[in-house]
Amino acid sequence: MFWTATEQATPQAPAVQVARSGTEIVIRYRTTDRHDDLRLPLVVWLGLANATRTGRLDRLGAAWSSWTSSGGRTRLDGDQVVLGFGYLHQREARLPEPVWRALAAAVRAGTLEQLPAADHDELPGDAGTADAGR
Repeated sequence: MFWTATEQATPQAPAVQVARSGTEIVIRYRTTDRHDDLRLPLVVWLGLANATRTGRLDRLGAAWSSWTSSGGRTRLDGDQVVLGFGYLHQREARLPEPVWRALAAAVRAGTLEQLPAADHDELPGDAGTADAGR
């Protein structure tokens, strides 16, 4: 499988790989204590990437920051970045803050503009969607 990856992994900025899978974006990351796949709807990813590129999410804090007029929002919760989306924010995804920083840097650098298609044989069944349904 070909994935688009962020920079070399460090404890402060882990390596993150991103690919498309149908109408979803798969974010695969490994930190010192966790290895996970997170799936986001493509439309959510596009709004999030645009808001990141334009600087709307440069200063995240405990309060929600809106990134789409349709209600996408983001905030810090301890050491995690929380993404709220969907009708009445019924869906939520969480990423460790270092993973978020690596993704945001790659988006700003243009590294994640053209994402390759994921090989479905390398994707876990529904394991990658656990965080997105919270």
